[in-house]
Amino acid sequence: MAHWFHRNVLKATSNQKFELKVSNPTDATRKLCSDLKLSRARLLDLIKNANNTSDTIEPAFLSYLSLLYGFLWEVNPSEEEAQHVGRPNPSKLRNVLMFKWTHTLLGGGTFSSADSVYEAANMSVNVGLWFMKHAAMIAAKDDITMNEAKEVHSMLRRAAGIFTFVQTEFLPQLDSPPPLGSDLDPRVLNAYVNQCTAEAQEVTVARAVELKHNSSLISALANETSKLFLDAANTLRPFKPEIIAQWTKYLELKSAFYQSYAYNYCGENLLAMDKCGEAIRAMQESDSCLKKAKALCQEYGKTNGPAPRVKPDQHAVFRRLAPIVKLTLDKCNRENGLIYHHTVPGEVPALDTKATYGLVSPIDFQMPSPNPIWNLGTYQVLAGVAAAKAEKEQNLPPVKEEAIHQSSKEPKNASGCTLQ
Repeated sequence: MAHWFHRNVLKATSNQKFELKVSNPTDATRKLCSDLKLSRARLLDLIKNANNTSDTIEPAFLSYLSLLYGFLWEVNPSEEEAQHVGRPNPSKLRNVLMFKWTHTLLGGGTFSSADSVYEAANMSVNVGLWFMKHAAMIAAKDDITMNEAKEVHSMLRRAAGIFTFVQTEFLPQLDSPPPLGSDLDPRVLNAYVNQCTAEAQEVTVARAVELKHNSSLISALANETSKLFLDAANTLRPFKPEIIAQWTKYLELKSAFYQSYAYNYCGENLLAMDKCGEAIRAMQESDSCLKKAKALCQEYGKTNGPAPRVKPDQHAVFRRLAPIVKLTLDKCNRENGLIYHHTVPGEVPALDTKATYGLVSPIDFQMPSPNPIWNLGTYQVLAGVAAAKAEKEQNLPPVKEEAIHQSSKEPKNASGCTLQ
């Protein structure tokens, strides 16, 4: 199917020195601050390049979170307290450092918070965005193998898992509510989770088409995929149109495209069941949805936004769906004229809303254990550090991301399903 992906830009952040005014610093506290500075800088540098491997990014991400752990949660809380709250108590170090981040929909201006959970949440979102970009990089190769398609599927599920973790674990712990429209706004996170899930499901639909699975199953999967894209678009609608226009156009065109696919396979299934009149009506709806998708493609190509401008309707999959729909509709009309003589109903046939298998779920992400450098002694030495004071906000330049190759070759498979 149309595995071409819209990708938002990475979030920018200011340098973090991790300089703490400790009255009695130890070798352990000095090493901790040095390791945090280096670990953070290395992770931010690695995620600029979508061509890096997940085997490089994930350890760097987990290493940084494990070093940050003592700034998030109390080290060695009593067993009784830990059981009472269901998670470690907030760290006494939560507010000793100021963190500055930009947000995808809010431009280049920073939003600061003296809250280490704010840092962990924003860094996690950036890593989630990297997993999305890495999936797009793999998918954009000239000839993608089945193992690479599986990796695209896995990367998108892992991205969804990270965004879900931020929603459920970090957001409730923030000292203050996230700015409206920021990457930590629950609605924006919901949009990311639904988009990643839908894009992973695109791979499932493409696989089902290639393996010539039952038409009713493909129709149900395509319908579920369409709904996920539409849910993501609807989640973003409360925001100002000028800041979400490009993103929502992408989500809407994908939703319309998969509705067309769903009705196409619904029509095929109805024809196989000798319900020719209903099959014609389903195919008419498929054609209507495809025209809507093409119109949205034109709008998307003209809409300003952070993602690169492209012409999705010129991708092979868009070009190939139209003749498939036309051939099936012509076949239905021909057979109805020669054999069935059914009346074409005015009402569109209902799509199957429950796929029997193939639905995608996020891969759970878990917070790593604290780095071994964190012990009660290290924590107590740092616990008396004063909270950070408010600083002026600043404008940061966009993150300079490494370019990724985009294939212009025609896919070799029969369906025209590419992962772009």
